[in-house]
Amino acid sequence: MGQTLTDRRDVQFVLFEQLDIESLTKSAKYTGLNKKVFEMVLSEARSLATKELLPLSAEGDRNGCVYDNGTVRMPEGFKRVYDLLIEGEWPALADDPELGGQGMPQVLATAVMELFQAANTAIAGFPMLGHGAALLVAHFGTEKQKELYLEKMMSGKWGGTMVLTEPEAGSDVGALTTTAVKNPDGTYSISGNKIFISCAEHDMVDNIVHPVLARIEGAPAGPAGVSLFLVPKIRVNDDGSLGELNDVACTGIEEKIGLHGGPTCSLTFGGKGECTGTLLGKENQGLRSMFHMMNEERLNVAIQSLGLASAAYMYAVSYARERVQGKHLTQSMNPDAPSVRIIEHPDVRRMLMWQKSILEGMRSLNLYVALLMDKVKITDDKEEKKKLDKFISLLTPIC
Repeated sequence: MGQTLTDRRDVQFVLFEQLDIESLTKSAKYTGLNKKVFEMVLSEARSLATKELLPLSAEGDRNGCVYDNGTVRMPEGFKRVYDLLIEGEWPALADDPELGGQGMPQVLATAVMELFQAANTAIAGFPMLGHGAALLVAHFGTEKQKELYLEKMMSGKWGGTMVLTEPEAGSDVGALTTTAVKNPDGTYSISGNKIFISCAEHDMVDNIVHPVLARIEGAPAGPAGVSLFLVPKIRVNDDGSLGELNDVACTGIEEKIGLHGGPTCSLTFGGKGECTGTLLGKENQGLRSMFHMMNEERLNVAIQSLGLASAAYMYAVSYARERVQGKHLTQSMNPDAPSVRIIEHPDVRRMLMWQKSILEGMRSLNLYVALLMDKVKITDDKEEKKKLDKFISLLTPIC
């Protein structure tokens, strides 16, 4: 069954022959790791994807998420599998141990994510978004914000989102109308409506933390006046315990073909005037901060596409090898010739080869960019680091 998700041989070829990721273990950062460890991680990920994620994919899409008066109920079995991902510490596979991660290379984590996305893209989206939101706290959060949020978000015990889009502000994020008014205690009262927010309401975690773009009262118009705020679904007390609901309401979920198991939500912040958040990063630099997460999510969406394309191709090949229909081209005029499997027909082979070439190019490119990210981490040469960052910036939109 695992071979219905990704081509094991091609993944091995790209990782260990084309990209030679084992060479990373020569660096101090990845010392102690080796090819055997990498293969073991891939094997465990393939087993989890095949045995746990994949069986819920079709069932989850058939039944879908259920919206009920502000809450979203996930399909049966999703929480159990989400908990398995969290217990295995898969979301933080490539993060530093100081952040609660396992310290593996990003290129390996990318290959793992392809497996999870190929098996069940709905479930795989939750830890993906939560991890990105957690890294925002790690990079831009105050010590207090890190103390209250970071461990629970990095571990996946709490969920996370990315809250940008509004009904009248999509790609033109600077046109947003969500407001933030500073309170005497340093918090901000948040008010506004957001749409198309993935994984923004569900019943698999105790709390969901929203990084929200909003404009502080009196800030400049346009992108230059946008700030970033950390807004939890449930307020977090100073001792880290959960308090009252924070006036964040889910007003509906979208109908998405093939993704009924993943809630894409509309949210209202401060409908009762009681929603508060804390500034994440500096005032009026929200877009700059959010781009840190957006660039990661661009690559994650690329891996999502890669995983779906991989599974589609593997299933197509399997079907073409089993389906018997029509005579072989060389025997097409022979009425007594037996029917053959459709993979023997030239046009079917041409279409499969087209799929295969696109897919393997996607895989190679995505894993290469992930390898560049690892090389940035291990080099001390500032010029080399700058060069690698430029390559990553160039290739990320292409992925």
